Amino acid sequence: MARIDVLPSIEIIRGFKGILDYYLWKGLPCVRAWPTYRPARQTDASLAAALLFGAIIKAFNLTHGAVLEQLHLEATGIPRTPRDIYVSGVYGNLHEASMSDFLTLLTECRDFLSALTALLNALDSIDTDELVVNVDQTVLPPAAATDAHQLTQITALQKLDDLQDALESKHLDRFLVRGMDQLHSFATPLLSKRTAVISGAGGYLISNSVPAGQIWIVTHVAAADLTSPTTNHTHLATHDAVSAQIFTETAAFAAAANSIANVWIWLDPSDSIHAYFTGSLAGDTCEITLHGHIMTLET
Repeated sequence: MARIDVLPSIEIIRGFKGILDYYLWKGLPCVRAWPTYRPARQTDASLAAALLFGAIIKAFNLTHGAVLEQLHLEATGIPRTPRDIYVSGVYGNLHEASMSDFLTLLTECRDFLSALTALLNALDSIDTDELVVNVDQTVLPPAAATDAHQLTQITALQKLDDLQDALESKHLDRFLVRGMDQLHSFATPLLSKRTAVISGAGGYLISNSVPAGQIWIVTHVAAADLTSPTTNHTHLATHDAVSAQIFTETAAFAAAANSIANVWIWLDPSDSIHAYFTGSLAGDTCEITLHGHIMTLET
């Protein structure tokens, strides 16, 4: 078991299933090797004893009437339950011939306690907490402890170290991921409107520019000549001095009538949208509005 500062995300926990086990112990995040259940070997005597005890418990569950009432009466005011009294009574009246299995079990317990006592006495004679053991037989498969297997475990632990280094804060379950040009996160909806005098007759109006540190995702562009009727509106997106047409519409636009383009355009600082108005006059006041959402650069 090893303590860690914080549990990783559920995707990482699931990814290490079968190799590493993440859990909370008294509120503290911990990690350990995936536990393996190794059932204890049952002897014939212990199996026989378990079957007999199970039969006695089943018989108690079938007890009712006056017998069950008497058991409850005897259990009144003492720590023992009615079932405890019933089991003790059944074991106390077993025929001696049926006790051979229990005698075998008691003999094995005695021999085990004798061996355990000898081991404890041997440990008491050593003045150190270290015990040197020569292993003649092992439950591990052949070559389980080779350098290659140990290297695999070291690699897994190194991945844990790398994962810990990737955490942005010891108190947050958030990763700081570095990309080639950074990631973007949502900041606020975009509604940018610019009203100004057109560049000239049949000219254009430029939208507001993107501020430093932001990315604009434009989904709708609305443009109108507020002064004169026009016959065509064309929208262009500019990036690094390169322009590309994203929308055009020919119609009889009345003064202040909008042309609306549904688009999906990413703009970074210094980028803009141009709206051209065919039929506009010099000195006309025009308007361009951008809708969408603003993204911020991760730092």
